[in-house]
Amino acid sequence: MIIDSHVHIWKRAMLPNSIIRAYLEPLLELDGLIDMSVDREKDWPMSEVDAEMLISSMDVAGVDKSVILPLDFGRIEEPRVDIETYNEWVFEISLAYKDRLIPFVGVDPMRGKKALDIVEKMVNKFDAKGVKIYPGTGFRPDDDSIKEFWQLVDNLNLIVVSHAGASWGPLDENFNHPIYFRNILEKFPSIRIIIAHLGGKWRFETYEMAKEFKNVYADCSALQGWLPSQSDVAISRLKEAASIMPDRLIFGSDWPLFDISYPYSQWVQFVIEKDWASEEIKERVLGKTFASLI
Repeated sequence: MIIDSHVHIWKRAMLPNSIIRAYLEPLLELDGLIDMSVDREKDWPMSEVDAEMLISSMDVAGVDKSVILPLDFGRIEEPRVDIETYNEWVFEISLAYKDRLIPFVGVDPMRGKKALDIVEKMVNKFDAKGVKIYPGTGFRPDDDSIKEFWQLVDNLNLIVVSHAGASWGPLDENFNHPIYFRNILEKFPSIRIIIAHLGGKWRFETYEMAKEFKNVYADCSALQGWLPSQSDVAISRLKEAASIMPDRLIFGSDWPLFDISYPYSQWVQFVIEKDWASEEIKERVLGKTFASLI
C-alpha cells in the first residue's frame, strides 16, 4: 500500500491573495528560490484543486491513500473563506472517499481558543487524526502562549505535521527550524511530530532530533524539486534519511505544488524504482510506517 502523507486541496477563496501571488501565480518567483526548474511558458493550472482532482492523480500514480493538509495562512492575511469553513469543506468532501482520503486539521495555534475549538470540533465531528501547522506565518512552535494547543494535541493523541525549511514571499522561514520542537517533545514526549520536507536546509537538525526523540518523523515531500535534472541529489537525500531514520521516514509529495515541474506519477515511480534503500525499507517509507501511526 502506498500512502502519501502530504497533499493539499483548496478553493481559490480559501487562500490569501498574498500567498496566491507568492506561490501559485508568478512561477518565476520560484526560480532560484527552491531546487526546481520552472517552465517559463507554463501558467499555474491549479488555482483550485479538489478531492476529485486528487483522486484522479492518485489513480494515475498508483497511490492508495493520501493525507490532506489544509493550510492556515491567516496570520499573513485572512482569505475570503475562514479557516473553520475550509477545514469543514476538506472533511466533508473527503467523506465520499473515506477509504482513500485521510483529512487532517489545518490551523494556526496562534489563533488561541479558536484554534482549540476548531481542533476539538474536527475530532468530535469527523474523528480527525492529526493537525498541520505552518510556523512560517510568524510563530515559534515552542512559544509559551500556545502551550494549551500542545496540551490538547497530547490529550487527543493527534499526529502533528509541521512545515520546515524554506519559505518566501510574506512568510518567514526563520520560524521553520525543527529545533523549536525540542522543548515541546521534552514536555510532551508522546506527541508524534512529522517534520515536512526532511526539515529542508535543516535536515541534519531533523536527523539529530530523530536520534534524540523516538516520536520525531520526517516526510520526503519536495525532494522531487531536484528532478529531473539532479536526480542524484534526490537519491542521495533519500539514502541519507533512510540510513539514519529508516523506521520514521515517510513518503510525501506536497501535491499539487510540484506537479507542474515533475508529474506526481513520476515522483511515485522514482521512489519505488530507484536504488536508495532495501525493498523492505521502501515498503515502510511508502506506507507501512504511516499506517502504523494512524
